[in-house]
Amino acid sequence: MESPGIQVPAAAGPSFKPWRHDTSSRRSVLATSASRTFASTLRHQGTTARSDAASTALLTAVYIFSRRAGRAQQRRGPIGAIRATAQNVLPTMPELDDPEAVESRMRYFEIPQAAPAGSAPSWRNEHWFPVASLGELDPLRPTAVRIDGLDLVVWRKPSSENTAGSDEDCWSVFANSCPHRLAPLSEGRIEAKTGCLQCAYHGWEFDGKGACTRIPQVTQAESQRMRANPRSGAVAFPTQVAFNCIWAWLGDGTPKGSPKDLARGNYLSETDSFSTYTRDVPYGYDSLLENFVDVSHIPFAHHGLQGTRDDARPVVMTVPKVNRVQDENSGYLMNFHFEDHTTGRDRKSDFFLLSPFLFVYNGEFENKEGESGEKRRFRLSICCVPVSPGHSRMIILNPRTRSGLMGSLFSVLPTWLIHIFSNRFIDSDLAFLHYQERILRRGRSAEDWNKSYFMPGQSDRSISAWRKWLSSEGARCVLPGPGSDLPPSPSSREELLNRYKQHTSHCVHCQEGLSNLEAWQSGAIGIGVFSLVADRCFDAGPTPLLVAGQIFAVGAVLAINRLKKELHFVDYEHYKT
Repeated sequence: MESPGIQVPAAAGPSFKPWRHDTSSRRSVLATSASRTFASTLRHQGTTARSDAASTALLTAVYIFSRRAGRAQQRRGPIGAIRATAQNVLPTMPELDDPEAVESRMRYFEIPQAAPAGSAPSWRNEHWFPVASLGELDPLRPTAVRIDGLDLVVWRKPSSENTAGSDEDCWSVFANSCPHRLAPLSEGRIEAKTGCLQCAYHGWEFDGKGACTRIPQVTQAESQRMRANPRSGAVAFPTQVAFNCIWAWLGDGTPKGSPKDLARGNYLSETDSFSTYTRDVPYGYDSLLENFVDVSHIPFAHHGLQGTRDDARPVVMTVPKVNRVQDENSGYLMNFHFEDHTTGRDRKSDFFLLSPFLFVYNGEFENKEGESGEKRRFRLSICCVPVSPGHSRMIILNPRTRSGLMGSLFSVLPTWLIHIFSNRFIDSDLAFLHYQERILRRGRSAEDWNKSYFMPGQSDRSISAWRKWLSSEGARCVLPGPGSDLPPSPSSREELLNRYKQHTSHCVHCQEGLSNLEAWQSGAIGIGVFSLVADRCFDAGPTPLLVAGQIFAVGAVLAINRLKKELHFVDYEHYKT
């Protein structure tokens, strides 16, 4: 299990900078054991750790062990941070005479997983993780999200409090627990007066870097001393904004590159403007991306939404190229070319896996016989990220470069109405992906896919390549163990296809749409009641206007109920399509 990291003070005081700690490393155990042994020896000899000599000796022991263990590290890791803590913080702490206090101070660097991670062990130190869509988050509240088994909270510092003036610098990603009593920070609020995230339990406040800025239960002098302790800070992760999404670095040390680098050499670099759609689905990361590299399911699984069953044709696919380590020259981890038929047209396209969490399709549709002019482009880019066993998150990225009728339509329609269509599209294969994953795990691990799947056609080459690449990377979602153990299936279709929980609840556009629908429905009911009362209780009616008002009210209430249902749950039954 990897720990996401902590805040460590650069100097004694409330100023913090983040770094990362790998709890699987045995070096931190050695340093902790050294500090415990040395402090116990001092106590046994009757020497108090409060004395200057004992304090100096204790810190020197930790420093020596840190030096020896850190020589093999090329970047600053856990021992370097323990060394910084020992040099800059421990001398100010009054409880140094207790070896258990020293151990607890070392132990606090560990941040437990809320659920088993699905990523490969190396990915946190090699890749940025997409966390959430900037366009779908509510900037007025902290939002809880789970990524790769870590419970996180995403929040935005008010623009007036952001000295840099960049929207990118406003967003922060923390571990979703207050260091005081571990209350979820997502239950808190953003204090307008200070621009800080305030814990709703006791009112502790944290700035965008995770430093504790206020402890209201004590005096200012006591607060300043307590906030100098690194344990007072929230766990903050380096963040960047790319493709209208918030990305977090969950690994050790200094982040490598930027998620914006993924746009090099592909159409993502053509625009900085993206609309998005986020959905948390009840099947794992490996099944999610496996479905997206499966090009042959489109005519059947999405019949009537993207083409029809009559579009099914033999699929031509090259043997996928796979890079174990991302090649700077190629810019991808996996690539293949395919040709198929969909929406009544022949299509040619290339697939590129740019990181474990982002892929793009780039192709075009052939003109029909007799047509001339520019060919219609096919582009699809989606972030896929592990959440927990049996759960994953997708963020569909739509570059705002659409032209023609579709571009005009998308620019006019409210986002929540577009998301209703996206919900239906994802629902169309959600159920069998959820159950397929459980059948694959039944009696075997996902690593045994080649013994369970029978895939003789060219169209399945991408599936084999994806599964082999996952195994070669050591992704925990496909290896035997807790990372691949799945939770029980939902007890009902309504729970399985719960659009509100999986999307609406964390989409600011759909929340706004739902509120508007409620208001419109109340207005329609008011019109209906007024028309009915005026018709029956006064001498005003019946008149055509009052009758029309009643008919309008009934129709509007029924239509709005239908739209509200679209944002909560609609079953998808293939036998009816």
